[in-house]
Amino acid sequence: MHNPFDVQTPENLSTEDMISLFVSENTDYYQIEKAGHTFISGPRGAGKSMIFRFLEPDCQCRHTGKKLSKLEYYAAYIPIKETDLNLPELARLQAKHATIVLNEHALVIHVATKFFVSLAERAPIEGASEKKNIQQYESFYYDKLSKLLFRSGWKDELPSLKCCKNIKDQLKITLSLFDDVFGQLNHYMRKLSFCSEVLPYEGTLFGYTDFLVPLIKALKESPFMPEGPIFLLIDDADNLNKSQAMVLNSWVARRTTGFLCLKVSAQEGEYKTYASVGGQRIDAPHDYSEFNISDKYTSRFDNFKVRVRDIIAKRLTHHGVEKTPEDFFPVNKKQEEEIKAIGEEIAKVWSERGRGYRPRDDVLRYARPEYMKRLAGTSKSGSTYSYAGFEQLVHLSSGIVRHFLESASMMYAETVSKSGGEPLSSIPHGIQNQIANDYSNAFLFSEFSKVEKDEGDPSLTLDKPAKLKNLINALGGMFRQILMSECSEQRVFSIAFSNGPDMEVQEVLSLGVKYGYFHRSTIGNKEGTGRVPLYILTRRLAPTFKLDPNGFAGYKFVQNEAIKQAMYSPKKLTNMVQKQGFETVMSTGGQGSLFEND
Repeated sequence: MHNPFDVQTPENLSTEDMISLFVSENTDYYQIEKAGHTFISGPRGAGKSMIFRFLEPDCQCRHTGKKLSKLEYYAAYIPIKETDLNLPELARLQAKHATIVLNEHALVIHVATKFFVSLAERAPIEGASEKKNIQQYESFYYDKLSKLLFRSGWKDELPSLKCCKNIKDQLKITLSLFDDVFGQLNHYMRKLSFCSEVLPYEGTLFGYTDFLVPLIKALKESPFMPEGPIFLLIDDADNLNKSQAMVLNSWVARRTTGFLCLKVSAQEGEYKTYASVGGQRIDAPHDYSEFNISDKYTSRFDNFKVRVRDIIAKRLTHHGVEKTPEDFFPVNKKQEEEIKAIGEEIAKVWSERGRGYRPRDDVLRYARPEYMKRLAGTSKSGSTYSYAGFEQLVHLSSGIVRHFLESASMMYAETVSKSGGEPLSSIPHGIQNQIANDYSNAFLFSEFSKVEKDEGDPSLTLDKPAKLKNLINALGGMFRQILMSECSEQRVFSIAFSNGPDMEVQEVLSLGVKYGYFHRSTIGNKEGTGRVPLYILTRRLAPTFKLDPNGFAGYKFVQNEAIKQAMYSPKKLTNMVQKQGFETVMSTGGQGSLFEND
């Protein structure tokens, strides 16, 4: 039985699947398709690659109903992840080996290769004009590409196109040329590994302005190409080494946006540098526009919920399930009825004990936390909070679509295994809750081993991953205590710095952002004179720490010293809060105030 929530790599999705599954509303799709250089950042799984895939010509032709030549732009997908650009020798090149020149050469080869792969695999060129296109491409190959190749140092005779029956055969021969050029570079790099002296490079050598730009200009003149600009969709650019990032920045600084636009995606905070080869820094909005793809999702939940709802509805329909997402992922009715009853209690006494502007405000803020407090105070069997229901699962995904899909896929598989293969009409709330807890615990424990493996330092007693895990546990435990308290804001997931963070704390938090344990944002400072860093613990961890992921979440201003203490002695901090009460620690802190009232 096919699982409708399986997560697939976007570049492997067919045109039909993309058209049936992609949701453009409430995304940054319309910003990306504007002409101009654009940098897109955000955590993995937020939807950057999915948007890039939808921009490709096969999807655009099917989506708009237009021929290739009538599209507004041509978008070629250029993945950087797991490519030949990751040659370790390229990263180790020194100045005497012309590091910038060779890294630019490698980057141009890669971009040009993927551009022709795009033409071969994504561009619907075949049709009534096939013969004309073959003739036109042959003219491009012999008159323009050959000149660019020979000018760049190519010394061999070009392979003949005479035996080609269609344009795809012509493109395959062209791709073999670029494979040969890369082979020259690869051979040189291997020789360089065993040579300490300067070793001249004698192969073909490409540059951006003398090869890639005129190559794309020449291709744009083909009758099957759109009149609008060419988009190079450079995905996962954080995998470029520093020299390659500097080269790419220099391309951005050229401002070729009239016909060639660079759309660069990178994981948040991981792009190596914004300096160009000449040392100047490229800046927005002067050289490019930029945005974080997850900002609107973490700050405006309604937009994200609508987007996820549309995505899930499309997947259910595609799978032949005539159910709304809310019906397919039902809530625990008994739990919700009890929370509703508590809300009615709060509304009745609002005129005497109300803390918000309206009874409804207090019901939304305090009914669910009160229910969770009462559960914590009972010894009844099965008295645990249920993380079930479509909206609550959306909250748990913490602005990352992939989080929802991965957990939903596991819920579906678990339900199928217990249904005897019968068609499913919904996922029982018990299975939803079970998988939500397993998914949360796996993120903090089994998946954290990847952080320890990739970022750990065995020479240190307490390395950055260990400090990060301590911090996550300290904050999770402290947020749970706040939820169980009588604080005016009981649902807290964020910390804002009133002084700091210092370099050590910043490095640990940045590591947390890199691996998705925190989202980074900013907020106005208490004095109203500027903005300070805000770090939001992912709500994916709510089941692990028994937190309420729903609705509005507050934040606490913290002192840098409090976070540092949490990194080194998490139990000391949480024990202090547990024994003295959060409000007491905030006001005295024992050793000076560690927290501040927001």
